[in-house]
Amino acid sequence: MFTLLLIAQAFSLTGGYIQTLVLSWIAADTAGGLYALSFYMIACYLPVALLAYPFGRWLDRRPQKKWLLLSESLLAALSLLLWQGAKRGWLSFPFLLTFGAIWGVVRAFQTPLYQSLPKKLSENLSKGTALLTAVTCTARGIGPILGGLLYQRYGAPVPFFMNFLSFLPSLLLLSLIKIPPNRAGEKPALKKHLPLLCKIFLVGFLGINYNVTFVALVRERGFESGAYGIALGLLGLGALAGLFLKSRVKKPLPLGIFPLLMGVLNLCLSKAAGLLWIGACILLYGILDFWFFAQSIFLLTKEIKKEETTALMGLYTMVSVGAMPAGALFWSFIARTFSLPSALALIGAGLLLLGSFLFIPKRDVKKSQ
Repeated sequence: MFTLLLIAQAFSLTGGYIQTLVLSWIAADTAGGLYALSFYMIACYLPVALLAYPFGRWLDRRPQKKWLLLSESLLAALSLLLWQGAKRGWLSFPFLLTFGAIWGVVRAFQTPLYQSLPKKLSENLSKGTALLTAVTCTARGIGPILGGLLYQRYGAPVPFFMNFLSFLPSLLLLSLIKIPPNRAGEKPALKKHLPLLCKIFLVGFLGINYNVTFVALVRERGFESGAYGIALGLLGLGALAGLFLKSRVKKPLPLGIFPLLMGVLNLCLSKAAGLLWIGACILLYGILDFWFFAQSIFLLTKEIKKEETTALMGLYTMVSVGAMPAGALFWSFIARTFSLPSALALIGAGLLLLGSFLFIPKRDVKKSQ
């Protein structure tokens, strides 16, 4: 069953990242720059941040397969609407904001479901969590490359149609999955998980706004959407490398090491450098990004009951996704007011400070074992 889930995720997420890249590029082009892109991201991700937890609590008390299929069907319908909108010239900035908000509501419903399934379908939670995260990151690598190149060559309709097609095998595979029924859902012990959730939010606010910073890096150098797709694709390749390395390192690492190294990479990106250097930094960033969030999800889920898994994943989604629009708006303001190198330098300094605060190796490792 878990293998079917992984394959279904691979199809739909690859199409989803094709869509995400093209929409991000169109939003920046249509309304003129990073501010527009930040407001589009807020429209997409604020509903996810606000609704993921209450949806997760609600889903923990109900049969989940039909709701998983319903949410996937709604996303497929939205992708069909987007394809038609591209063909008919509807892609104004107000249309993008409205579409992003509706998409965000559906994703708020679906994301906790997907993230709770390793606990319910995988025999090895650590391996299952890592595999699902790796599939997500692989799609994040392949999807943007395809999206950027297809948009640059053919315009918006072709990549949006590819996204729609990706939902067809996904829906077929999800219909074959059997999800064990839940007993009455339980409310997660928020106080117990609050320290880790705060770490996730801070790393997200400072470190994962590559949808803004990477667009700016590419546009500042005069490149097109294909180069942006390749930049995000390198993140996906880095995630695969992170999966390989994590499988070889049996003991969990102190969480503080990841923001420390991410901070160094942001400082490197803030300096004038060639494309090979930028690509290498992005690849390494993908390794750290994967490792931090894969280890964080495992630490959150390893000791909880199945009846509270979806609600807790809703909390995780609220924190990790909620950091994105807040960070995107703040860092785009810094980049516009001062410069992109200034924003990257401040992000790097913030991550170094956060990593220094969290980097207490013996205590952190002992707690995570």
